[in-house]
Amino acid sequence: MVDPLVSICVPTYNRAPELRESLKSICGQDYSPLDILISDNCSSDETEKVCREIAKADPRVRYVRQPRNIGLYGNHNFCIDESRGEFLCFFHDHDDRDLRIVSEYVAFMLRHPEVGVVCSAWELIDEAGQSLGVRDYPVKPITPGLEYISQTMRSMQSSVGALGAMIRRSALGEIKFDEKGRIGFGDFVVWFQIAERAAIGHISQRLFRWRQQRQSQSARTIESMTDDYYENLTRYCDGYLTRWPDHVELVNHWRASIRRYLFWALAFELGLHFRKESALVAKRPDPPTLFEILDYRLTPEEFGRVRHKLKVFRTGLMQGAALFIMESLMSGIESR
Repeated sequence: MVDPLVSICVPTYNRAPELRESLKSICGQDYSPLDILISDNCSSDETEKVCREIAKADPRVRYVRQPRNIGLYGNHNFCIDESRGEFLCFFHDHDDRDLRIVSEYVAFMLRHPEVGVVCSAWELIDEAGQSLGVRDYPVKPITPGLEYISQTMRSMQSSVGALGAMIRRSALGEIKFDEKGRIGFGDFVVWFQIAERAAIGHISQRLFRWRQQRQSQSARTIESMTDDYYENLTRYCDGYLTRWPDHVELVNHWRASIRRYLFWALAFELGLHFRKESALVAKRPDPPTLFEILDYRLTPEEFGRVRHKLKVFRTGLMQGAALFIMESLMSGIESR
């Protein structure tokens, strides 16, 4: 039996030093055959030099330099169109991964043809490579698609990481990233569309390391992400109903989950804003959230937007009571 071709897609922009290091764990994979596609989104640093050197040394590497910046998701879609494998992965240009990740993924996919996407657990590291925490999701090895969507809608946490998942091309079909949509959580919409007709796989081993950087898209406040989350997921709900018009009750449940989660996420951010010392995070038994790791404080404008959005997303008596208590506490602080 011939092993299936795997395309590793590496969309990159202005991260030449990190890319050089990241490519070591990509080119060093113990799996063959590999099609390694690097799409350079018109970088202005030494990315082109780094990539041409590596492509010259490794015939599996294809380097394409975009003549202009086509956007984050435009670059992802270019990779989808130009990749050749039966399976494809998006590996980010500043992360590190186990040299067995591709072979582990392929073995899983071959055992489970009903799975459209598989992802492992992962570790979060800082720019120096030091561990910041882990992302071990308590999910089944195989989750039915609609169950995965509902779980993610409730928690805003996906066991599929865009930076380290493997996609079955036949399950992806004509699905693409929305180049005109908001950046935050745009990958969720892709996983959801795949999950409408395929199961989602999970490997409990930590097979990659996600490097958190201050300039990353994910290095944002919760408040700044809420509009992305609300717009992308509610638009997904609208699109889902056009494809599955008999699922009105399910979609109404998803919509309620979106608003409920956003309220509690914003309440959590208020708590972070008033924390006295970030060192307390280290004393917790569970891994810190990304927002605790970033250790930021809200500006007055951001603080005002959080309070406004809490009122917008409030639903039900419990959230109404919680909001009343929070407003009372904040009024007491402001009057000091």
